[in-house]
Amino acid sequence: MKDKISQTCDYILDRIERGEYKVGEAIPAARKLAQEVGASFAIIQHAVNVLSNAGILRSISRQGSVVREGWQDCLMPNHFIVFKTDTDLLWLPGFRKLLAEKLPDIRYCRGFDKGMFELQPTLYVQAHRNEFLDLAPYFNELFPDASLFFDFPFRSFRNPDGSMFAVPFIFSPRVIFYNRSVLKQNGCPEPRDGWQWSDFTDSLRLLKRTIPPGILLNYHSISYYWINFVFRCGGSLLEQDPANPVRIDSPETIAGIRAVRELAEVLENQELLVSHFNSFVSGKTAFLLSEREALCYFKHRKFDDWGAVPLPRMPGGKNLMAQATDLLCVRKECVDPEMIRDFLAFMLSEKVQDYIAEEKYGIPIRKSSACKTIDMTDERDLLFLSEMDHMSAEYNLDSPELTTLIQNGIRQIIRDRRKPLEESLKKLADAVRTFLEIKNAERKTA
Repeated sequence: MKDKISQTCDYILDRIERGEYKVGEAIPAARKLAQEVGASFAIIQHAVNVLSNAGILRSISRQGSVVREGWQDCLMPNHFIVFKTDTDLLWLPGFRKLLAEKLPDIRYCRGFDKGMFELQPTLYVQAHRNEFLDLAPYFNELFPDASLFFDFPFRSFRNPDGSMFAVPFIFSPRVIFYNRSVLKQNGCPEPRDGWQWSDFTDSLRLLKRTIPPGILLNYHSISYYWINFVFRCGGSLLEQDPANPVRIDSPETIAGIRAVRELAEVLENQELLVSHFNSFVSGKTAFLLSEREALCYFKHRKFDDWGAVPLPRMPGGKNLMAQATDLLCVRKECVDPEMIRDFLAFMLSEKVQDYIAEEKYGIPIRKSSACKTIDMTDERDLLFLSEMDHMSAEYNLDSPELTTLIQNGIRQIIRDRRKPLEESLKKLADAVRTFLEIKNAERKTA
């Protein structure tokens, strides 16, 4: 049970997050809050001081305590944030109940941009790795038997010295889902394992005769989408090679971006901006490039008219795709080792991992829970097991600045097909090389 001060802080924060207490407006007077919360005047004052010290509130003469602009950026010692909302992650409501029961001192947040504890996707974590604590000592202490968990999803989140800036919570290979009814109604044969890039684009062109290109496929130019085609062509962005780390202008990466440009051309540069899961189960979208996390949405919508195949093979490429991973991370500002242990123990416990398994949200990192989620009698679900050996999370982007440079650069190159592909990627690669030279020189002189 939380103490009264924490309960009061939560009461105020809940209303700030819901927009009831707006930026620049005063929160209710302490005596009114005391009546609403059922706490003493002294406790209200203490809670207001806590939030003021955290930068969320500020005192103004004759106005009282008002909500500060930029409160979303403040960091509270017990806050936990998740990178998507309840409408995107349908397992969150049940999870929040488990969290409140087992770890009442940790507050799940809806409106803050960062928390002391976070669940984040691959690229964000790799780009912000220097902001997060090394969790290896905690993980090793809590779980001396590491064989309880899949090992390979951890690889891209360990530093060469063995430190671990994040711990996988769930993971999944990416595949192509297809809506069987949509394909049948529009005269398109179902794809088969081993299909080629030309088979994929031919299917899209066929379907485009009757389906608007903007809802044909969940195409967009975000990095975790196009990187699949780069990996599939055998390309990469950066490699752990001191002599030649930048691979953006390699023939393989060029081939991958060329494929994405072709895909954009077929779809007339129309990115699916609406909820692609909803569009898919509603019978509007034919194909989804997604991960097993989609099954959670299908389950809640009671939708089963789908098939799945590996991503199409690329000429001369590799059988590889981007690993989707949701990761547990703790900010370096955290000074409560006991809370860190409690957080990791809870998130990786059988109870939580089994709940995620039941929700069919990806593949739980705990092996026993993963066994409970995969339907061994359903060949569609077995595909995720066979594709597990073909995942990569090797973005090798270790700062937000570098990530933004590459993401925005490639997005522009994909969207503007008037620019020569090889020349544009060469310019971007040279910019990245200059960035890395400056960064490495700063490290040596630091």
